[in-house]
Amino acid sequence: MKKLSTLTILTAASFALATASFAGPDSHDTQATAPAPDQETIAKLEEASAKAQADGRNGNKSNIEFRRKSYEIDMLVDRLKSGQQVDPAEIDKALEPVHVW
Repeated sequence: MKKLSTLTILTAASFALATASFAGPDSHDTQATAPAPDQETIAKLEEASAKAQADGRNGNKSNIEFRRKSYEIDMLVDRLKSGQQVDPAEIDKALEPVHVW
């Protein structure tokens, strides 16, 4: 009886190893799919950040929304420069003007 269970375990283990070896390479290689940051987009974002800062200084000094917008754009630019993936909707939102209610 003991011989039969050992044989079963060895057969199952070898089957598991053989199945894994035929599975093929892993297709989730993140290094190969990471796009390089677009310099034009980064330049547009930096320009939008500077505009938000300038608008905050010129007549809107009491409104913190301009500084917040500039900070969020700067953080987005840092993420792009470090090679992280950024949703295009985030870039579009960052390029919109500051909405003061």
